[in-house]
Amino acid sequence: MNTYRKTAVIVGILFIMGTVSGILAGALTAPIRAGGTYPLNVDASETQWIIGWLLVLLMGLSLAMVPVMLYPILRKQNEVLAFGGVLFRGVFEAIGEILLVISMLLLLTVSEIYAQSGAADVQLLGSVLIASGEWMQIIAGIVFSIGTLMIFALFYQTRLIPRWLSAWGMIGAVLYFVAKIASMFAPLHTAPLIESGIGRLMIPTAIQEMVFAVWMIMKGFNPAAISALSASQPELEA
Repeated sequence: MNTYRKTAVIVGILFIMGTVSGILAGALTAPIRAGGTYPLNVDASETQWIIGWLLVLLMGLSLAMVPVMLYPILRKQNEVLAFGGVLFRGVFEAIGEILLVISMLLLLTVSEIYAQSGAADVQLLGSVLIASGEWMQIIAGIVFSIGTLMIFALFYQTRLIPRWLSAWGMIGAVLYFVAKIASMFAPLHTAPLIESGIGRLMIPTAIQEMVFAVWMIMKGFNPAAISALSASQPELEA
């Protein structure tokens, strides 16, 4: 298995790891967030809440590694766009996820303080943390879609994967961007849910990423495209 095959498999695994972590995180935290006393009920499910948000952190860090793994290959086509992918889908997105996790873990502390004191200002602080989490998800989604557009534009140019899959990625990124921007200007400014409303625009990206992950693991990069990049950039390792 050469370097490119290894890279493709690792990228596919990272996508699947991130997706599975995100699904598990949602399954753990959704029942708590759906409670009628949320966020004041968080301390009653402390372990579940912490594990859920640690899984979100794992999701964010796994997906942030994808553009880092792809950079040595994609930079041979366009170094600016490849670096942009690392910056937006790597650095900025990871920072956003870390801040979101910190905000939600602070919510646990707020819930514990409220259980002890019952102070109204603590309840207000909880509402502020929830609102900050919504904004972080919206901003992170915008950053994510920009980085995704850069990466799949490079894939489209290089033909490292089928162009239909690259085009799907670009279209999905635009729809994802629209969903997040629309939520930014919507009442209460809540992050969109993929199963309802404007959030359904995020479904093409969710499906495309899993198809892309499976393609990377099963097929890898197009050998002819790798050869073309190697011919244009002799220092590219085979």
